[in-house]
Amino acid sequence: MPWYDPRFAALVLGLLVMGPAGSAADLPRAAVVIAPELDVFDEPDDRSVASGQLQQGDRVVVRAVDNDGWLTIEPPPGSFLWIEQSAIDPPVGLGVAKVDVSQTQVRSGIPDAKLPGPPHGSLSRDQKVRLIDRPPLTFGKKTWRAIAPLARDVRHIRAEGVEWDSATKNAAEPAQETQAGFAAVGSLPDPPPEIAAEIARIELSHRAILRDSIEHWRLDSIRLRYEALLKRATDSASNQAIQARLDLVARHEAAAESARKFEAILEKSRNRDRKIALYLRRLARAEEPQQRPYDAKGMIQPSSHKVDGQKVFALIGPKGTAIAYLNIPAGLDPSRLTARNVGVRGSVHYNESLRAQLITVRDLEPLDGIQRK
Repeated sequence: MPWYDPRFAALVLGLLVMGPAGSAADLPRAAVVIAPELDVFDEPDDRSVASGQLQQGDRVVVRAVDNDGWLTIEPPPGSFLWIEQSAIDPPVGLGVAKVDVSQTQVRSGIPDAKLPGPPHGSLSRDQKVRLIDRPPLTFGKKTWRAIAPLARDVRHIRAEGVEWDSATKNAAEPAQETQAGFAAVGSLPDPPPEIAAEIARIELSHRAILRDSIEHWRLDSIRLRYEALLKRATDSASNQAIQARLDLVARHEAAAESARKFEAILEKSRNRDRKIALYLRRLARAEEPQQRPYDAKGMIQPSSHKVDGQKVFALIGPKGTAIAYLNIPAGLDPSRLTARNVGVRGSVHYNESLRAQLITVRDLEPLDGIQRK
């Protein structure tokens, strides 16, 4: 995908131009994944747990467009959570179960992980969950059961990895939608001739601005002219006609501002993707892809570094230097693997404070064949 893609401008316009400024009139809406792979996060933060991964061509339902380039989506197919079996009154087989304790936490479900993920909300007594067909997970003395995502549960993905699904709405329609907006305000009662003539002149300037790319729309002058005209209006028809056009200007301003934000996000994404691509090339040179079922390999050593107040471990490569740092979640004990060669699976991101790759660990496996108790 090119670093700048005008489809993002169409995406923003499709969201905002047809509804009141700041509304979500066009949501929820289907989108299709265009990136080869796209991590699904529990929170709109690269450092949160990646509880799944989408492939190119997968479809998602977008509920909201968040700040800083994140989309809030409905949990994709296959999403699940874990709940302690002792906290519910399970039915025979699968189906609905009730929480049988005063309060219990549910945890993120991560495919192929051997441990429950981090906390993903809490439930109170008598709240209902739906057990799904997935083998229970036993860890220590606890047994965990897989449940379907909770009501109003959401996940988060990076916006640059998707585009609107043309099967549900054609992304090439913004120009038509803009014309529809003018047609709608033009259907209101006719104001007096002198007001109508001034509206026509302002609208002509408005349309001229909209011929430019959406991120270049600057409509301050149009809004000020309509506001000045509104002060002169003395009849209901004029007030309605001018206010409707001010509302349309506000929608176009919101769409343009969102497009400018998307451009800024894409620029940040370019830098991040370059760093990740460099790291992946280094890994590829070290090992053949078919021989590497892990995201990284190396020797775990304690380090003095912290990220967001949490201690991280160094992953030492064959040259004796740190090739990455590991953010190991609670519940996964790294002490038995310290100073041993391990294979690491997790989400790889570049961390500015470390000036190195940070891997949010899902699994660690010893590669030396020695089992320690």
